[in-house]
Amino acid sequence: MRRDQVVHFIYPVMYFLVRTVNQWRKQEPITWGENVTMMVITMVIIYFFIWMWNWSKKPYQWGKKNNKEI
Repeated sequence: MRRDQVVHFIYPVMYFLVRTVNQWRKQEPITWGENVTMMVITMVIIYFFIWMWNWSKKPYQWGKKNNKEI
């Protein structure tokens, strides 16, 4: 993962903070489990998307087989 792609993990953290502060401000019970679960699931999805994106950008080496000619 490249350094410039790590910035995408700010979005789940911001969601967690905004959701938790909003529940606190409205004096609702804060659902810590739901908030943390959504943050972790979103981070995993972002990680796999970035991983697949970087994998798809790697060119395939055609004709680089280890077969020796007879």
